[in-house]
Amino acid sequence: MAKPPRIVLTPFLRPRDEGAEEQQMYVAGFVDEEGEPWGALIPLEAEVVEQAVLGHQTFGVWCDSDGRIQAEPNSYALFEYLLEKRQLTETPLDELVARAIEQGRNEPNDDVLDMFETMHERLLRAASAVADEIARRRR
Repeated sequence: MAKPPRIVLTPFLRPRDEGAEEQQMYVAGFVDEEGEPWGALIPLEAEVVEQAVLGHQTFGVWCDSDGRIQAEPNSYALFEYLLEKRQLTETPLDELVARAIEQGRNEPNDDVLDMFETMHERLLRAASAVADEIARRRR
């Protein structure tokens, strides 16, 4: 009696709409060695998947020496993977400040003035620290 051909199935989880900027749904299932799906595909809401995947990850923020800022997962392997896939975007510090100002532009002073003053104080301390480092390196 001949053995039936061996079929290797690999589980997958992927966005339902690969080209969408923001995912609403993911699908899970199995693919064969040629990448063809087998059996039923299970739709999963994006919020549930993202909470499960990222729920155990913590992120910090990385500021490069030229003032570009990006999220930085505490897992080095995840950081390398996301960097390789170009999924960690960088934003210049001045653009972040401009966005914060724009978001607060129409807020009442009682709600946002203290926050802008705090941001101003932090930016002054940061600018002073950068100036000190430039001076130290020029000596």
